[in-house]
Amino acid sequence: MVKREVHYFEEPGSQNTSETIKAAKKAALDLGLKYIVVASGSGTTGVKAAEEFKDSKVKVVVVTEYAGLVEFGEKNRKKLEKLHATVVTGMHAFLSPAESLSKLHANHCSENTVIKDVLRRFSQGTKVASEVAMMATDAGAIPVGEDVVAIAGTGEGADTAIIIKSCHADSFFDKEKGIEFREIIALPRKKKFW
Repeated sequence: MVKREVHYFEEPGSQNTSETIKAAKKAALDLGLKYIVVASGSGTTGVKAAEEFKDSKVKVVVVTEYAGLVEFGEKNRKKLEKLHATVVTGMHAFLSPAESLSKLHANHCSENTVIKDVLRRFSQGTKVASEVAMMATDAGAIPVGEDVVAIAGTGEGADTAIIIKSCHADSFFDKEKGIEFREIIALPRKKKFW
């Protein structure tokens, strides 16, 4: 049996970013993990994580929004390059052409919508953390089957950190190669839904 500290925040949001990243670092170092993956729309949270991990051997992978959704700051991209972080931009793992049907047909609900909404019950960050872990794996920035710390948040910043076994998006439910939620490091107690 292993005992580890879990950080529960009363409220979701960016005010939890520093504590979330510090808790993620402690867990990654304690477990000897090789990778962290961070969701970062503008690059700000990615830079904070890369700065926190700069003197470690942990590889930082920053996953941005897909092209055109949010402007990833060029200044942040240059900082991340100097900090030797990898930046991945791609389609959200839980988006697909099927998702676009709900925009056309109000009563349509895809399987991806159900998956996203179930994960959001844990936190918005849980949904995003699992998504960015798959996006980084699909892009080749993280190997399949690797325990990684995934950091994400509610809106902006970070309030969720979990340890996930990485997988490709198309293997999400595979009994052997699929995603596994191994440990919770940080999570907001109250949730926000859009």
